[in-house]
Amino acid sequence: MRTPFALLSLLLIPSFSLAQADPATQAAQAAQDAAQQSQQAAMQAMRDASAASQAAQQAIQDSQNSGSQPCCLYWTAPPKFSVKPGTYSGPTTVRMMDATRGAVIYYSTDGWTPTANSARYRGPILIGSTTTLQAIAIAPYAMRSIVTSAQYVIQGTPGASSPSPAAAASTVSATTEAMNLPLGVLPVHLVFDAEVSSRTALVGDKIPLSLSEDLNLGDTVVKKGTPATVTITQVDRTGAGGAPGTLSFEADDLQAPGGPLPLQGGATKEGTAKPLNAALLIPVVGPLTILKHGTDAVIAKGTPFTAFLDAQSPLAASK
Repeated sequence: MRTPFALLSLLLIPSFSLAQADPATQAAQAAQDAAQQSQQAAMQAMRDASAASQAAQQAIQDSQNSGSQPCCLYWTAPPKFSVKPGTYSGPTTVRMMDATRGAVIYYSTDGWTPTANSARYRGPILIGSTTTLQAIAIAPYAMRSIVTSAQYVIQGTPGASSPSPAAAASTVSATTEAMNLPLGVLPVHLVFDAEVSSRTALVGDKIPLSLSEDLNLGDTVVKKGTPATVTITQVDRTGAGGAPGTLSFEADDLQAPGGPLPLQGGATKEGTAKPLNAALLIPVVGPLTILKHGTDAVIAKGTPFTAFLDAQSPLAASK
């Protein structure tokens, strides 16, 4: 009887000891299991990303061989500037180029993110005052490039604050013939009275602005500080793969003493893209870097914005 009892005790002791294991040991084991699962998920994400990239490249190659055109399978290369950002003693000339076949470059110098409605690059740009130059490239059957940005500080000059010529042309669809004034003579200078971010903004939100200087309309003066608004028309949150947040808006009517003044104009603000590269595809401690997002688009309080007077306004036509 003693021998079977002794054998039964020996069998039960390990199970009892395991059941009484220190909670810290159990927690450590659970953490180790979680780390292994995370590493396996990271490796799988890398394999999936590699397979997707190879599939996209193969699709592009197949379409080229067949004579058809691929659709939105790759990013347009970002534009490159011939002059590095920095401080210069006098005006400098900047050229732009892009490596993607068929790409068209658009640029801005007014602080707003360029779009397909911005100035199209058609030759060297003379930078005569301190300016932040931004550019994008758009190619057929490809996604738009990320923004290339460079600040050129020209000694002895103030910062550029007025919109680029093409920005004015793209935001004014009617002339001011009713006022016997040439196109673009009636800019309306506004300033944001509140901060807005792509993290929280929604399409349709009204953002408060105000006149940053008096607006003279013949014998009518719309005073500095007169409230105005813009309407958010497009919002993109940050996304995996380094996609930045974006905000787009359009100007609303300006409430002048003689009645509302319909304004025209809009702009886009984009955060900083953080695209993937070989280094970012290697998982390290923490969340998967392949899921890294770009930054939010933020329009700070006090940011200037220029809209344009609509010539169809009754008040404008009466002057």
